[in-house]
Amino acid sequence: MFRPLLYKTFYTLGKREVARFDRDAQTVDATQSRHLLDIIQRNAASAFGKKHGFSSIQSVRDFQNAVAINDYDSLSEYVNRAAAGEKGQLTVEDPFMFATTSGTAGERKMIPVTRSYIKEFRRASVVSGFNLLKSHPNLTKGIALSVFSPAEEGRTEGGIPYGAISGRLYMEEPKLIKRFISPIPYEVFIIKHYESRYYTLLRLALALPVTVIYTLNPSTIVMLGKRLKIYGEQLVRDIADGAINSPQALPSQVMEAIKPFLKPNPKRAAELAKLLEQDKFEAQNIWPDLSLISCWTKAAASFYLQDLPAYFGSTPVADITYGASEGRGTVNLGEGRQALSIRSHFFEFVAVDDWEAGNKKALLCHELEVGREYYILFTTSGGLYRYHINDIVKVVGWYNRTPLIEFLHKGGNISSFTGEKLTESQVTEAMLAAQKELNFRARFFTLIPVFRPEPHYELYLEFDGPSVSDETALAKAFDRHLSRLNIEYEAKRESHRLTDIKVVRLPAESYERLRKELVGQGVPDAQIKVSHLNPKDQIRQMIQGFEEVGSTAVSPIGSH
Repeated sequence: MFRPLLYKTFYTLGKREVARFDRDAQTVDATQSRHLLDIIQRNAASAFGKKHGFSSIQSVRDFQNAVAINDYDSLSEYVNRAAAGEKGQLTVEDPFMFATTSGTAGERKMIPVTRSYIKEFRRASVVSGFNLLKSHPNLTKGIALSVFSPAEEGRTEGGIPYGAISGRLYMEEPKLIKRFISPIPYEVFIIKHYESRYYTLLRLALALPVTVIYTLNPSTIVMLGKRLKIYGEQLVRDIADGAINSPQALPSQVMEAIKPFLKPNPKRAAELAKLLEQDKFEAQNIWPDLSLISCWTKAAASFYLQDLPAYFGSTPVADITYGASEGRGTVNLGEGRQALSIRSHFFEFVAVDDWEAGNKKALLCHELEVGREYYILFTTSGGLYRYHINDIVKVVGWYNRTPLIEFLHKGGNISSFTGEKLTESQVTEAMLAAQKELNFRARFFTLIPVFRPEPHYELYLEFDGPSVSDETALAKAFDRHLSRLNIEYEAKRESHRLTDIKVVRLPAESYERLRKELVGQGVPDAQIKVSHLNPKDQIRQMIQGFEEVGSTAVSPIGSH
């Protein structure tokens, strides 16, 4: 059988890359310097390289003196020319696609992707995959159920495809991997109809030996678990009949791609029907060898992890590591540790407090301090140079001389309209604490600053199951935990510069409705990251447009 051989081959190759990572982690300053100079020398003849004197750069210090810290706007003229088909703009090696990114409902950014960049990205994937296999050897018994977004959403003026990096990475996999390890056809993920896409995915997956569910967004995994319950009986009938009765008719190209999976399977259908009869139609029974869920577990995504046990039981959950379309930030070392991906890109860091004070002196990774928070800068073979991705990370330890880091939140996602400097991480932690204290579950929430009639926050919240009858108690608990986590917030509440928190109930299925609307607008699943603090204007307007079914307020701290 090919599958065990493929896993064995990957394990052997992975072991070699892990050895290289371990070696380089001991001389991280030399490793990073060598990697940077390689990128610079290869791209000296690019338009960006000529303008910034790449041919004269011989050290990290030279590079920092020659190139300012960049963001998307400062590189956009080069990106736009490359998208129009002009050669040699940011890199000598021209991009073969552009990865679209923006977060949810923001202006589209086009991140250039070169073959060299994919190679950098994959180095981290190999190390992470090896460590996952080492920690969870039962993964080799079956296949990976992945969810990704289309690799091609359209073409630029110059005829270059743009789309999701997740879809492109799948398409770049060897044919044997796609056949035996990740066999769900790519065509399933380009189905536009929301319900039909996930029905089709489950229809195929139910007949396969799934051992790992691997996708970025935990809310997507929860959504799959819910649809197992919604569509269970019809899915079982389809498996018995070798058919597919999705909510909407599937395009012919999808039907052709999934045809090999649509053979009658009465034995499997009988097994699943028995689970339905016994009210045991849940993932851990459907796929008894399911050994791991790998997804985001940090920052705002951590809130949705609480929903996984209801659908996936005690299946272990591992963080999928920190990364984005712009670059791969960490590798998985096992035991919850993530090390900076030193063999993928060149990294710099600016302490958050220094940045906010106007001091943007960049540090190298071996110069960081445990416990401090930093903005991270990427330099990649895709053409991003000293790129400020606006992510804040925290150093939590060391692996040899390489920092262990944890993503906290986006840098701009701080609310401080009275000086409270409230972060999304604090808001998420306060909600989790309030849930534990009052024994309720929120399906979704977000906190929105409101300036009139007096500065205050409105907490929009959708309950999951039993709700809190005393909304004032909920508002007080949430407010109290925010005060515990943020002394500036506490001071503003005590002085009444921030007034009552207002709780606004959202109808059931509000988050599901929000997801569907965003997907319908072309937002990939992986980019549905609705902030728990002051979401973007379009998202805020959508949430506030949902029917409000009740609200209340909490008194200022001084009168508790």
